[in-house]
Amino acid sequence: MNPKNILIIIRQAPYSSTLPAAALDILLTAAAFEQNITLLFMGDGVLHLLSEQNATSSGMRNISKALPSLELYEVKKIFLEESALHKRKIENEELVMPLATLSLPEIAEVTEKADQVFNF
Repeated sequence: MNPKNILIIIRQAPYSSTLPAAALDILLTAAAFEQNITLLFMGDGVLHLLSEQNATSSGMRNISKALPSLELYEVKKIFLEESALHKRKIENEELVMPLATLSLPEIAEVTEKADQVFNF
């Protein structure tokens, strides 16, 4: 059976709901079944990548701490929406790890190539 191309998009801000943590759970499950995973942070979702976060008072998981370890699960395609970074005036040095950015036309292309899209 051929692996599927799965795109997981996180758009929600950190600690706004449990959906970003659920997205990470789906990602890890799909990776365990050796699917081709692409993780994309768009809109307020890029805020998950800021290194200075404290989830203690929210009672929710801080998914940014898990991101650097995704390579262990063969998840190597992690991207950011370029315009979301610029709009929020976020610099690469502020992120938990260096990531490539995608323009909106590139995001459309990645979405078109996906067999399954999960949008959180």
